[in-house]
Amino acid sequence: MEKKIKAPRLRGKDFSYRYFHQCFIVAFTIAIILVMSIVNESFRTIYNYGNVMNGAFALMLAAFGQMLVILTGGIDISVGSMVTLGNCFCVYIMTQMQSVNGAILAIALTILVGLAAGALNGLFVAVFRLPAIIVTIATSAIFQGVALVLMPIPGGVVESSVAKALTQRLWRTVPMSFIFAVIAVVILALVTNKTSFGYALRAIGGSESAAYATGVKVTRTKLITYMLSGLFCALGGIYLSCRTASGDSSIGNTYTVYSISATVVGGTLMTGAVGQAYGTACGALIIYLVNNIINMLGISTHYQYACQGAILIFALMIGSFETRTRER
Repeated sequence: MEKKIKAPRLRGKDFSYRYFHQCFIVAFTIAIILVMSIVNESFRTIYNYGNVMNGAFALMLAAFGQMLVILTGGIDISVGSMVTLGNCFCVYIMTQMQSVNGAILAIALTILVGLAAGALNGLFVAVFRLPAIIVTIATSAIFQGVALVLMPIPGGVVESSVAKALTQRLWRTVPMSFIFAVIAVVILALVTNKTSFGYALRAIGGSESAAYATGVKVTRTKLITYMLSGLFCALGGIYLSCRTASGDSSIGNTYTVYSISATVVGGTLMTGAVGQAYGTACGALIIYLVNNIINMLGISTHYQYACQGAILIFALMIGSFETRTRER
């Protein structure tokens, strides 16, 4: 009689090998929440947890786009400018067409603008094979310039009914941003782990030449990846438009550094191929919570940049440790 073979249980080194970074992220997030709960008692409310989710959601969207690009071994420095462009363009169109239909049209056009911005990056990186960091620095200046033309000073009009629909709380407790975040994480997890596009994405990040040799359509995959990055940034800009009820040409200035930090903190390796959507979502939440702690403690906002740099270096050290562990 044939003996049934059971899957081996993960113990000791095997468990830490596969789940070290995930456990670290969860533990670190819990630690930050505990610290904030001790510092400020009002933090320990369901309503405030919703506020935290609302505040971190736009960064999550930008980080999702950054994660996809980093999985290919690239980087997108234009993320912050694309978020700004999405915000300013959406509010500009809503201001010109002050109606529900106008707001819906503004959202649809902003999504198209985000896809076009991402396609521009993808064209130079994937088709013309220019360095991603140089291309996205250049396009970042272009997108920022367009945003300044559209919205030289903060302001504008946002359709209140549409803004309320996207930022309301279900049962007066669960924010729509939480629902959207869960949907985005599930979709990204399926796309990056269960589809041919996801396999191609990780194959390119592992070794672009090897991926090309095995028949992966490298150019098309990278072009789609940058377009998706633009899409997520546009969605982030739309959400910021509804949440702040205004357009601001400086609203995405910190999102490039923050999105990289959130992605790396969430377990995505800068070398490519390795990374998960839920980790990136946790990373964005951690970055937002750290900034909240700084503000609550009354520390100057100038120190936020120093903290972000320290967190990013620490996350890179964790990622380097994980890489060496995998190579053993």
